[in-house]
Amino acid sequence: MHKTSLLLCFPFIFCHLAHGPDVNIAIRKIATLLKPDKDIVHEGDHIIIKTLSTFKNYNMDFYVGQEFEEDLSGVDDRKCMTTITWEGDRLVCVQKGEIEGRGWTHWVEGDELHLVRKHQSLP
Repeated sequence: MHKTSLLLCFPFIFCHLAHGPDVNIAIRKIATLLKPDKDIVHEGDHIIIKTLSTFKNYNMDFYVGQEFEEDLSGVDDRKCMTTITWEGDRLVCVQKGEIEGRGWTHWVEGDELHLVRKHQSLP
């Protein structure tokens, strides 16, 4: 089995990452100042993504295409059912919970790791 480990340092491109209506204003301000590292370990369909920063660390451990319960306590204090799949060379996440239409897309372009968060505003 082939194992790839990738530690990506800044630049880490945030696009709408901490601007959801349910994210605490203090957390939003802190998140915009962070320069997190990403440690990504990819072994077959098993992927571990560690987001490392001076403020908070977050680990995702999942199998591509398999739904799992994601605990986002401390991020935006919610739990959701998450499925992550490959679309070409991009990891695409769909989160199902109290608010539908959430998720993100991750990809590497040149030396930059991109993350675009998808969310729908509250009614």
